[in-house]
Amino acid sequence: MLGGRHLTSLPLRLYQKIRFVDQWYLMFDLGQEMSTSFGEFRALVPPTDRFWADPHVVYVDGHYYIFVEEYSFMRRKGCVSVIEMDADGNYKNPVRVLERPYHLSYPFVFAYDGRYYMVPETAQNHSIELYECLDFPKRWEFKMNLMEGIDAVDTTLLHRAGKWWLFTAMVDGEASLPLPRTYLFFADELLTNQWHPHPLNPIQRDVRRGRSAGKIFTKNGRLMRPSQESSEIYGYGFDLNEILSLSETDYVETRVMAVRPDWDQRVLATHTFANEGQLTVIDAFMRRSRLRAWLEDGRGRAT
Repeated sequence: MLGGRHLTSLPLRLYQKIRFVDQWYLMFDLGQEMSTSFGEFRALVPPTDRFWADPHVVYVDGHYYIFVEEYSFMRRKGCVSVIEMDADGNYKNPVRVLERPYHLSYPFVFAYDGRYYMVPETAQNHSIELYECLDFPKRWEFKMNLMEGIDAVDTTLLHRAGKWWLFTAMVDGEASLPLPRTYLFFADELLTNQWHPHPLNPIQRDVRRGRSAGKIFTKNGRLMRPSQESSEIYGYGFDLNEILSLSETDYVETRVMAVRPDWDQRVLATHTFANEGQLTVIDAFMRRSRLRAWLEDGRGRAT
């Protein structure tokens, strides 16, 4: 996936595969309103047979719930799992909460009208699917398709000024391969499949950046949209962009922060940002020694 960035020959690739395991894992900071001092984050590393990526955080009754893509290397498929964490950073093992015959990732979870909903990435099913939580955080039920017959990734919703805004990334021909362009749609209600395309679509034409990297949030009165930056490799870094104008006829954003994997030489990429309350979580991609990973798996994986 990302591990080929430094490889130059087939023998070297085989050597790397035998000696190392490439994994996405989580990094978090607890105790600040929104931390960007990533070198001080604690790592939350999965067993070597899987990876954790695309964190989305919800805070309920004094506990944080970190929803992630949990990808099994053996099954070559992702599902949605949740990690519960208390205010002191103590956490429980992941619990699988949503699985389908097709791959799931990017579990965008949000609250609306007293209920919790999830829009996971379901591109393999050629749809944008909405799920409703019947018993938080473990029991989810399919509600409806927001869109059908499309290959959309990393869909992110925003409810603002009485409208719903749907940001998603789609491939629109060979010009955007292998990375999709970012599109915007809007509707008057959530539970609909009648989404109107924005007249400025695609709102981000540079296929190397723009793809959603987490929930849109407000910071110091500024509306911020995280987006992925893939100029070197897929998911190399992420940006925080301020949305300056959002209407049915206009869309303007500007980058205010660029985050690249430069705080630790073992970190090769980072592509999702989540913040809720005092907890900030990102994902990171690293190459681990298989021997060291095996030893760490035996004694716990948080560092």
